[in-house]
Order: sequence, then structure tokens, then C-alpha cells
Amino acid sequence: MKKYKDKYDKMTNAPVKALISSLAVPTILTMLVSAVYNMADSYFVGKIDTTSVAAIGVVFSVMTLLQAIGFFLGNGSGVLISTFLGEKKKETAQVYANVAFFTAFFIGLVVVAAGIFFSRNIAYMLGATETTVDPASGYLKYILIGAPFILCSFVMNNQLRYQGSALYSMFGIMSGSILNILIDPLFIFTFDLGVEGAAIATIISQFVGFVILLIGTHRGENLRISIKKFKPKAEIFLNIARNGLPSLARQGIQTVSTVSLNFACASYGDAAVAGMSVFNRVMFLGMAVIIGLGQGFQPVCSFNNGAKNYKRVYEGYKFTAIISTCVITVLSVIAFIFAPQLISLFRDDPQVIDIGAKALRMQCIVMPVIGYCTTSNMLMQSLKISGRATILALSRQGIFYVPLVLILPHVIGLSGLTYVQPIADLLTFVITIFLVSPKAKELKKHQNRKTSGA
Repeated sequence: MKKYKDKYDKMTNAPVKALISSLAVPTILTMLVSAVYNMADSYFVGKIDTTSVAAIGVVFSVMTLLQAIGFFLGNGSGVLISTFLGEKKKETAQVYANVAFFTAFFIGLVVVAAGIFFSRNIAYMLGATETTVDPASGYLKYILIGAPFILCSFVMNNQLRYQGSALYSMFGIMSGSILNILIDPLFIFTFDLGVEGAAIATIISQFVGFVILLIGTHRGENLRISIKKFKPKAEIFLNIARNGLPSLARQGIQTVSTVSLNFACASYGDAAVAGMSVFNRVMFLGMAVIIGLGQGFQPVCSFNNGAKNYKRVYEGYKFTAIISTCVITVLSVIAFIFAPQLISLFRDDPQVIDIGAKALRMQCIVMPVIGYCTTSNMLMQSLKISGRATILALSRQGIFYVPLVLILPHVIGLSGLTYVQPIADLLTFVITIFLVSPKAKELKKHQNRKTSGA
């Protein structure tokens, strides 16, 4: 294998397909382990009762909100960091990395206070019912206490990826996720802490991952996290916010959609909440692969955009979109065939299995379009076309999803819940073609120009 002088040389000269693959593999592994870790609580809590599964399903929206804030700051700074490194402005990249990190930490401290004093009120706001509010608020309180470390871990994870250091990112996230899976049963069953035990195991694991990621920022050519480099300016916050807005929209709207789903399910009982909650977590496993592939593409895209090597940007986009579509199609076929078995892993309740399996099979029919949509969204964000990226990010679980989840169950009953996400995905596919095709054609012209020697 060819040796490269430094990270800049590698990111701008290594064969694009091999480079994206090398960055995507650890990222996919990270996302898969994170998906399994997200499902671990549902699996072990499912051994208690259906109400407990429904309770953590209610709180799952808070995890997506924390992820939204972390990705907002992490991707918002990461896009700029990668671009600055492509322009050989390392000192500027260093400042952006630290402003995003310490901003996340300070926000986390505010969240801790909310968790200590208002967890029960927040649980009701998220869609908890009288039967689920006690376990939901108990789980929620401990999750929010761990917010500073959860937020900062998301920030460092994304910043390391955008620097082309996917392995460091992988070690940090995977270590915490694997630890959570191992100690979940200890706190839930051995210590007899139930749902609260699952939350305690989660925040311990998140802290361990945080420490490992922080150590990773001080290795090799990675940008150092240091309070000395925390130099906040209005311009820096504005730039991070502008480029992080698509991530905030994508992850934040997921919180809104989850809360909307909780309220829509509530009138059909705890089994409906649990079934749709398990469905979402199983779907996240497939999405983890697609997101991981896209995240392997993002640093290559931003780095080469900064270096003005647009041929490599288009080559990477085309490769990632094709591979993502092929992979998600195969996974969809498998999930369609084994839908009841996948849902039953988390709760052996006939009603939960019936609802979850129907939703999963409906979703599998349209999943092949998600590879193209996800890659295209990441292309727009990595090129700092934040307006179109934000619209695309809002579409799948916001612009289309929320109205559908509020309307369909009232029109056709419980089965309407299973149609919401597939219809939203098809509409998102249409709008993605409309918004992304002009830029893709522009990039393709650059490629043809380079190839012809113009």
C-alpha cells in the first residue's frame, strides 16, 4: 500500500473508492455497535414487561434530541474543520473544534439541571401516560444527568471523522457501547434497579466512551481539545450553526416525530407504543449501515471541496450512492422475510410483534430509496449548501412524517401508523431528486472536464 506524506496527501490523492471504504468500515462498525447498544436497553427491559418497553420508547426521543445537539455542533464544526484542513488552515480548524466541544459541555450542564428537577414533567411532555410515567421519568432523570458526556462524545466523534481519523472515533464510541451491553443486565437484574438500572448503565458507558474519545484527540495529527484553544466569537458560532443546521434539522425533527408517534400510539395502548418503539430500533440497525457509509464519504467530500478537487467529490458521491442502495436493498429483503422474528427478540408479546412486524415490512418495501436520499443529503451538507441540506433533512421525519402521523391513524386506525414512514420516504425521494440533481450534474461536468484534459 502506498505511503502518504501526511493526512492532506492521503485525503486528496488516495484512490477515492478505497479511501471512502477505509473510512466507512470503522464508521459502519461504530454505527452498528451503537445501534445494538441502543437496542440493548429495549432487549433487557423487555424481560421485565411491556409497560417498561413502552416507557423507554417514550424517552428515546430525548436521546435523539441530545444526538441532534451533538451532531449540530459536531457536524457543524466538522464540515468546517475538514474544509480548513483541505485549505491547510490547521490553527483555524483547532479553534473551531474547541469552540464546539466546550459549547456542548456547557449546554450539557444546563440539561443536567433539567433532569434533576423536571424529569417527570418532561416525561409527560414526551407522551408518557399514567402507566408509563414512573419508569419513564426514572430512566429519563439518569440519562439527562449524563448529558455533558453524551453531547461531547457526539461532538468529538464527528470531528474525528471529518479529520479522517475514523479509527479513533470507532474506538471511543464502540468501547462505550460494548460496555453498556455488558453491564445492562448487571444493573437491571442483579442490582434489581429495573428501568433506572438501564439508564445508569448507559451513562457509565457514555462516560467511558467520552474519556477514550478525549484521549484520541491528543493522538497523531488530530486536533487537540484544550481550554486554551476555546476562543469563542460570534462569527465562529454563526458558521458552526449554519453548517450544523441540516444535522440539527435531521436529528431534531426525529425527536418531534418520535413524540408525535408516541401521542398517536397512546390511544391504542402500551402494546402499540412498544411495537412502534421496537420497530424504530430495528430500523435504526439498517440505517446505521447507510449512515456509516455516508459518514465515510463526508470527510472525503469536504476535504476535497476545500482543496477544489471537484472530480474526487463527484466520484465519491456516485460510489457511495450506488453502494448504499445495494446494501440497503439486501438488508430490506432479509428484514421483510424475518420481520416477526426480529420484533420478537425484544418483546415476546403477540400484539407487539404483530404491530412491529407490519410496520417493518411496510418500511422494507421503500427502503432501497434511502441510500440515495441519505448520501445526497450528506453531499449537500459537506459542500456547505446548508439551505437545501436542511430541507432534505427536515423532509423524511418532519415535513412529510409529522402531518402523516397526525392524520393517517385518525383516517384508517392503527394500521395507519405502519404507512406513515414509507409514504414519507417516497415523498422525500422525489424532493431529493429535484434539489440535488442540478448540483450532481455540475459536479459531473467537472469530472468530465478533468477526464478530457480541458
